[in-house]
Amino acid sequence: MITAQEIQMDTKTRVVALSNLKAMCKQASGMCHRYWVEKVSKHRVYVTYSNPDEYGHESPMTLVLPCYPGAWASAENPYVVLDILRVLHDTHDGEGWQAFGPVLDSPVLWRSPNSGEWQTEEDIKKA
Repeated sequence: MITAQEIQMDTKTRVVALSNLKAMCKQASGMCHRYWVEKVSKHRVYVTYSNPDEYGHESPMTLVLPCYPGAWASAENPYVVLDILRVLHDTHDGEGWQAFGPVLDSPVLWRSPNSGEWQTEEDIKKA
């Protein structure tokens, strides 16, 4: 029988710079579904999602992610761990975390050396 002390786990958790997260939010946003970094504190980053209904009423939800200063990160650009702590104002009956999939599952983005735009490695190579 396995006890709580014997449970094992080995995972790779994605960590991005705040600037990358902002680019990921911008890329995942569209005409209706919008994502943006709402607030950054010393140990938390708040990403907000909104998809207005047919009457234009906002129903924003906020995803809370942990962050920490890294070796090369400044206080203005901390490292953000893409591991959900909680969802505030969940309008999807406890399933609001799924609305943030387009951001959390975003492909790796880099700044293009030619244009300075955030792009995937594949798009940069095509240019």
